[in-house]
Amino acid sequence: MTRITTTIALAALCLFAADASAQVTASSYSSGGTAIANASGRGNTRLNATAVARNGGFAQANMTGSGRNGGFASGNSTAIANGGTAISNGQSSANGWGARSHVNSTARANWGGFAQSNGQAIANGNWSNARANASAQANWGQNSFSGARAVDNRYYNPQPIYQPAVQPVYGW
Repeated sequence: MTRITTTIALAALCLFAADASAQVTASSYSSGGTAIANASGRGNTRLNATAVARNGGFAQANMTGSGRNGGFASGNSTAIANGGTAISNGQSSANGWGARSHVNSTARANWGGFAQSNGQAIANGNWSNARANASAQANWGQNSFSGARAVDNRYYNPQPIYQPAVQPVYGW
């Protein structure tokens, strides 16, 4: 019986010691192009960076995030290049209990086009929520730039409620 108890205790210790709150993935796919994906996160995060390049295209996807002090940061950065250049940057930050931030940034370029997308979401304080979506698409030698930024610094501190002043009534 002690062997089973020891095994269960060891398994529980391993579960508590592992930091399962930071979920970060970076994926790159290339068929005749250059694809670079970078993702990094600290704290309570769920971040994804995906780069896809083909036909001589260049795709770079960058995603960073920080979810600390009870906050949760999530986001997706996607760059897709089919013979063009696509750069996507996403940043998501949430601090404070109950704060949430989410960003989606997507850049698509075809046949000599250049597309750059930058998205940033910041939420500080209790129950703040920031969401930003940025998307850029360029075709046939065109240039496309897109940027989105969302900030919510909400704090729910109790505020005193003042009653309206009672005006004196004068008898004439």
